[in-house]
Amino acid sequence: MYKQIVVGYDGSERALRAVDEASLIATAFGSSLHLVTAVAKDELHEFGVGSDRVVMSDIEMAKRSLKKLAKSYNHLDVSANAVVGGPANVLLSEAEAVKADVIVVGNKNVQGLGRVLGSVAEDVAHSATCAVLIAQTSDKFASVNA
Repeated sequence: MYKQIVVGYDGSERALRAVDEASLIATAFGSSLHLVTAVAKDELHEFGVGSDRVVMSDIEMAKRSLKKLAKSYNHLDVSANAVVGGPANVLLSEAEAVKADVIVVGNKNVQGLGRVLGSVAEDVAHSATCAVLIAQTSDKFASVNA
C-alpha cells in the first residue's frame, strides 16, 4: 500500500517518535523511508581552535544528523535530505520529489488555533497530495507506552 514514506526530523524527542512510527509502517509494508530536515537558513559555523578548526554549514550538520539517524533503521531502505525552508513546505516538496505515498508528521502540542495538530501537521494535512498520518507524539502518550 505504502511504497514511499516521508517523515520530518528536527532533532527533538517528539520528531524521533514520529520517525519511529514511520519506521513501524515501513517495516509492516516493506516501504522505503525518506527522512527530511528543514533548515531555516544555511549559515556557516566554525568549530575547534587553531589548525583543528572545521567549518560546516547548517545543511551539512543536518545531513550528518540524518545519516546517523538513518543507521538506526538499517533494516529499512532509508534515504535522507536536508533542505532550506519552512518545515511544512520542505516536507511537501520532498514528498513530491520522492513520489511519497504518505507523509508522517507528529501532533505537536502548541498553543492557539494549532493546538490540536500543530501548525506543521495542519499545513501538511491541508496541502499534501498524498496520504498524511498524524502520529501521537505527546509526552503523555510516550509515558503510557514506555
